[in-house]
Amino acid sequence: MRLMNPAAAILAAVLVVLPCHASESALIQADIVLHSDRTVVLDAERVGKRAVAVGERGAVFVSQDGGASWHSRRVRSTRTLTSVVALDESNWIAAGHGGVLFRSVDGGESWDALDVDAGPDPFIGLTAVDDKTILAYGAFGMLLRSSDAGRSWSRARVIDDDFDRHINRVIVLANKDLLLLGESGTIARSSDAGETFTPLESPYGGSFFGGLQTSSGSLVIFGMRGQAYRSEDQGQTWQKVPMTSETPFFGGTSLGDGTILLTGHAGWIARSRDDARSFTLEKVGGKGIAGVFERPDRALVTFGAQGLHPFPPLGQ
Repeated sequence: MRLMNPAAAILAAVLVVLPCHASESALIQADIVLHSDRTVVLDAERVGKRAVAVGERGAVFVSQDGGASWHSRRVRSTRTLTSVVALDESNWIAAGHGGVLFRSVDGGESWDALDVDAGPDPFIGLTAVDDKTILAYGAFGMLLRSSDAGRSWSRARVIDDDFDRHINRVIVLANKDLLLLGESGTIARSSDAGETFTPLESPYGGSFFGGLQTSSGSLVIFGMRGQAYRSEDQGQTWQKVPMTSETPFFGGTSLGDGTILLTGHAGWIARSRDDARSFTLEKVGGKGIAGVFERPDRALVTFGAQGLHPFPPLGQ
C-alpha cells in the first residue's frame, strides 16, 4: 500500500521550519532519542505487518505490528528524511534533504548511506516501479533511476533537457504507466518505467503535490489552494473537483472500503465515498497532516507535524 508523500520543499515550510544546510555532513548520527508521537514525520509505508516512517533529523520509526506501536531508529545523518519506499518487508530505501539516500535490508532496523551524485538539492519523493526499479526525485527537475533495487543510481531525463520544475510525486498506475506531478502544473506520463516522460495538458498552473488512482481506474490529482482534479480518460482531460476550502492537500490514499482520503494543512481531511467526484471536509486537529495509512485491522494512522497517531473515525 503506497502512500502519497508531501512535497518536501512546500510541506516542510507549512508544517514546521526544518533546517537544511548544504554544508552539513551527511554522515552524522545524533544521539537524541526521538519519539514517534512528537517528531515531524513526512512519509510512511506499510508492507504486511511491517511499517516504516521517516522525518526530521534523520528520524526513522519502525513498527512490527502494522502501525499499532513504534520503536525509534536513525540513519547516519541529521538531515530531514522526506520519503521512504519498500521493495518488500526487508528491503527499503529512504531519501531526504541534501541529496541523501539510504538503503535498509533488515526492514528499516539499520541503514547504509548510498553514494549518489545528487548534489545538495533535496529529494522530495521515491517511487518503486517494480521490485527492482526505483525512482528518486525532487527539486529543480532532479530524477535518479535505479534498476538494481537501489544499489546503483543514474540521472534520468525528464520531458526535455531544460526541465527544472520540482517533481513532487510519481505514481504507478494499474497498467504500469507512471504519472509524474510537480511544480507549475506539471503533469507527465511514462510508458517505459520512467526512462522517458511525455507532458500532458494541465488544468492548473500551480503545484500538484500528489495523486492516486481510484478503484474504478479514475485518476485524482491534488495540490495547492484546495485544488483537486479528476480524470476518467487516463489524464487526457480533467474535471475540477469542488472543494469548500483552499487548504493545500499534501497526501492521499484509497482505503480498503473504497473511501478516498486527502490530508492537508492545519488538520484538514477531505473524504470521498463516490469515487472522488465530491469530498466532505472535516478538521481533525490543528497541525498539518502529511498522510494517513491503514493498518491490517483497518484502523488508521496519521503522520505529519504531530508525529504518528491513531486516527479518530471521521465524524466523531
